[in-house]
This record gives sequence, C-alpha cells and structure tokens, in this order.
Amino acid sequence: MIELHDDKTIRCPRVGGEVNFRFCRFENNLLPCRWIAGCWQTQMDINTFLQDHYSKEELDRIFVPPKSKIESLVDLIEKAKKVNQEDE
Repeated sequence: MIELHDDKTIRCPRVGGEVNFRFCRFENNLLPCRWIAGCWQTQMDINTFLQDHYSKEELDRIFVPPKSKIESLVDLIEKAKKVNQEDE
C-alpha cells in the first residue's frame, strides 16, 4: 500500500521545516522529490519502496540530474529574449 508511510514526518532541507512523506511523494510534478532517497533512508527502506511503487521510466524521471547553473542561466536568458521579441 503506497500510503502506508504518508503520516511520517522529517525535516526537509529544501522546504526548511517539517513535511510528511506524502508531500515528498508528490513534490515533483506528482512524482517523488529527487532527494527522497537520501532524506528518508534512515526512516525506512526507501529504495525498496521506490522500486515497488514506481516503474523504471518514472524512476528515471524522478532522478534526472538537475541542470547546471550555467545551463539554467542560459535557458532563462533565451526565454527572456523570446518574451522581449514577442513584446516588440
């Protein structure tokens, strides 16, 4: 049952306060947060939980490496350029 651990809570380093496991399961566009394994490893067998409840494709989407700071900045600059061009 996927909801078994939903009421357990931990302190989330990203949020800066307590969150329940349910929040962590849905934080990433209705998929688990990419940090879920590290945050919950001392509370439960999180790797088995993830393997039991998510497909390989879902796990690949969950744990996709984040863009580098440079990539993110370039993307933001490109988006700003497009918006600026559309406003002209």
